[in-house]
Amino acid sequence: MDALLFVPVRVDDRDGAPAVVRTARPGAGQERVGLAFTGEERLHAALGPTQRWIRLSRPALLALLRPLGIEHVRINPLYVGPEMPRMPEVADLSAVDIHADGPVLAGMPRHAQWLPDEVW
Repeated sequence: MDALLFVPVRVDDRDGAPAVVRTARPGAGQERVGLAFTGEERLHAALGPTQRWIRLSRPALLALLRPLGIEHVRINPLYVGPEMPRMPEVADLSAVDIHADGPVLAGMPRHAQWLPDEVW
């Protein structure tokens, strides 16, 4: 028996509509893929703490996606979303007034591993 995965969904609580499985694109213009995670903590790390989910096996998820032309599922993508903001290039960091300029993003630039998409 296949293990149950955590599959991200979008749910509209206002009208009782059924859950919609979220998909993504590995890059602009590429085919959609299904998303699944082996743990709730991995799902929330990639999609945020408010992301809703359902439990499905990989074959069950593929059975939902194949009629839409989606043949692949990515397990545990690290980050799903738009490109992360970058820290501005500054020659001398001692000249930056972080209180006046707002929050400063430090570290290496992050880019989206997957572009979010929806399955209707």
